Amino acid sequence: MMNKHPLRGFTLIEVLITVAIVAILAAIALPSYDRFVRNSRLENARADLLNNAQRLERYYAQKRKFTDFDKLKNDNRYFDIEGTYKDNHFTLTAKPNSTSNGSETRFLQLDDSGTVVICEAADECVMY
Repeated sequence: MMNKHPLRGFTLIEVLITVAIVAILAAIALPSYDRFVRNSRLENARADLLNNAQRLERYYAQKRKFTDFDKLKNDNRYFDIEGTYKDNHFTLTAKPNSTSNGSETRFLQLDDSGTVVICEAADECVMY
């Protein structure tokens, strides 16, 4: 008795080739996505630094010093923002939060001249 409906489907080789292609695409796409996410988080930290610098400049315009400023605003859950103040100068630093951003090693610094640098380590900083 002949079967009127021939068997349809994929062979094992076709399925394995498809899985291999998907694996190759994933191996290419995931590092690019990870790099995009890390750079986006860093850019958000930079925006928070600039926002706080504006707040510091407004404070300085009223008080003529930076030393008593204690209202740093940090809306970024991936970076912690800290400040060091002298009478006429300040430096803001955005360091990666170890609980939510443990894989990040870079940090940002902004000074009162508006210069933003990105650092891999304390002595390896470049303009951002």
